[in-house]
Amino acid sequence: MHFKAIELLSEWQRCTHVWPDKKDCGKKLSHMRVEPIGLAPPNPYIPEISSRSKRLGAVDITPLLPEPQKPATLWDIIAPDQSPFADLFSVLDNIVETKLVLVSYRDTISLNTDSGADYERYLQFPNAKIQALTDTIVRPGEPDDMKMYKIEQWVIDNITYVSDLEQYGENELWALPTMTLDSSQGDCEDGAFLIHTLALHAGVESERLRTYGGLVATGEGTGVGGHAWTAYRREIDDHWIILDWSYWPTDAPLAERDPMSEQMKYIDDYFFVQATKTVETPYTNRVRYAGGPPAFFLNIRA
Repeated sequence: MHFKAIELLSEWQRCTHVWPDKKDCGKKLSHMRVEPIGLAPPNPYIPEISSRSKRLGAVDITPLLPEPQKPATLWDIIAPDQSPFADLFSVLDNIVETKLVLVSYRDTISLNTDSGADYERYLQFPNAKIQALTDTIVRPGEPDDMKMYKIEQWVIDNITYVSDLEQYGENELWALPTMTLDSSQGDCEDGAFLIHTLALHAGVESERLRTYGGLVATGEGTGVGGHAWTAYRREIDDHWIILDWSYWPTDAPLAERDPMSEQMKYIDDYFFVQATKTVETPYTNRVRYAGGPPAFFLNIRA
């Protein structure tokens, strides 16, 4: 059984608890179309960092969507050779009525292994220029939660969102934080890497920081788009929360924000970046389960 199917069943059970009418729930899930529009083009261009020349060049890298690729729609998880979407309710209901046990897979799949994608090189830490800027934004001795709020709001106030096509003439190009600062503009991952980098220079513990690449809801309808955002494990309760400077920005205090696991606008992730590694997540949803999914899934309905 595909792990994503297990997660979907869990969502189905929560959905039917909220909506007793299963047809409404099936309709809700069947319309969750996954249509990446910007995060993972077939041949993304990302700047290559040369330790000798420090010059920027455009190079092909491993596609952001790891193999095996995630399904294009929820229907592909359950019945890839069948259609139409209208039957999704029946398929899900039949599965939920069956007793399923997924034995723990933690011994065979490491949830936090470095993929080797090396996206962490865009964090630019340490850097003297960024350290000098950080020292003007936060103060020594401030709680990390306060530091993260100040950093996020500084980026929101001082960096203008523009597309890579408008700024660099490329459909997708990842900029270093110093490039973003020099131009005072960038797209979603540019600002996310900048927030992450500033936080590291502010002394925030690296294990409390992640930059995610994944899928978010694009509006009130069913559209889904590619996005990158920063996540932070706040001190007051160790919940992971979202710091999003561009797509769904907010000035709400960190203490008042819902955990990332409850932010339904943020749907799924392809990978997340930490200070020393990049973790790809083809079989898990680390937005819903930031610390890792449950060791096993058990549906006790016989």
